[in-house]
This record gives sequence, C-alpha cells and structure tokens, in this order.
Amino acid sequence: MQDQFRPFGRWISAYFRTYGGWTAVAQSPLFQISLVITGLNYSRWIKEGWVDLTQTLIPTLLGFSLGTYAILFSLLGNRLKGAMSSVSNDRGVSQLAAVNSTFFHFIFVQVLALIWAFLFSGTAVKDLFEQLPKSWIGAHNLYNALYLAGSAIGYLLLVYSVLLVLAAAMAIYRLAMIKDPADTSSS
Repeated sequence: MQDQFRPFGRWISAYFRTYGGWTAVAQSPLFQISLVITGLNYSRWIKEGWVDLTQTLIPTLLGFSLGTYAILFSLLGNRLKGAMSSVSNDRGVSQLAAVNSTFFHFIFVQVLALIWAFLFSGTAVKDLFEQLPKSWIGAHNLYNALYLAGSAIGYLLLVYSVLLVLAAAMAIYRLAMIKDPADTSSS
C-alpha cells in the first residue's frame, strides 16, 4: 500500500510547488476575497447548510472543471506546448506547467471542499465527544469550537472553489493571448 501513497504524495507535492505553495495561496486575491466572504457570511456556516450547498454545487463544478481541463490540453498542439514549455515565469516555472497547475489547483480545491463536507456531515467526532465523561465540562466547549472552526473551513473551501473559476478563466484567457511562434503573418 505504501508503494501507491509515495508516488501520490510526490505528485501532489510537485503540483503544489509548481503552483507556488502556501505563499501563492495566501497571497492570492481570490483566496483573500474568499476569507472576506466567509467572514461576512458567518450566518451561512454557523449552521450546517453549507454542507448541502457544497454537496450540490461542487460535483457540477467539478465536472465542468475536469471537462474543460481535458478539452483544453487535448486541443493544445505540440508546437504551442513546446513554446509554452520554453517560456518561464519569475519563479522559473514554465507557462505550460503554470497553466497546468492552475487547473489542477482548481480541481484539487474542489475535491477538498467535497471531502471536507462529507467528513463534516459525519458523526464520528460528535460520537467521540459524547463518550467523554460528563464531568469534563470543557468537552462541550471544545466540541463547539471545533465545530465552528470546521464549519468555517468548509465554507471557505466552498467559496474559494467557486472563485477559482475565475482563475481558470484567466488561465484560458492568457493561453488565448499566446501567439504561435511559427506564425509570422502578424509581424
């Protein structure tokens, strides 16, 4: 089983490095806007309504994302892929890898949001806290704090997933602006 987890971990790590890591996420205007929206909409995540919204919205968004990702990379010709591979951004990441990691990040966050909603709607943590001795008064407060933190994170992932549609659209827009290096008619 370990033979399958190591390569999986290496691929996730490679994507995240190419994307820019936690720094890129934290500095992203879309993530920061997601934080603001999450804070302003606290009444949406104090209750579990966000779970149903996530489980309804994200599968459709995920289907769109995977379809767009597959179509986009199947339509890119080898010359354009080669040209994009030869041009790097300020972090030394090729434009092709940057676009690829943007789309993968979009899909990865959507999957995280969906998994978070599945886990949050489960009862294992609640059942565990109910087994703690009734004399431990802090258990109820700790459970409420964990519940609110987990709910806020889940809602944040949902909002960020939706806003990442804009990042994917901008990646496609940037691709549309790339000129074929073999095309000399526009010079």
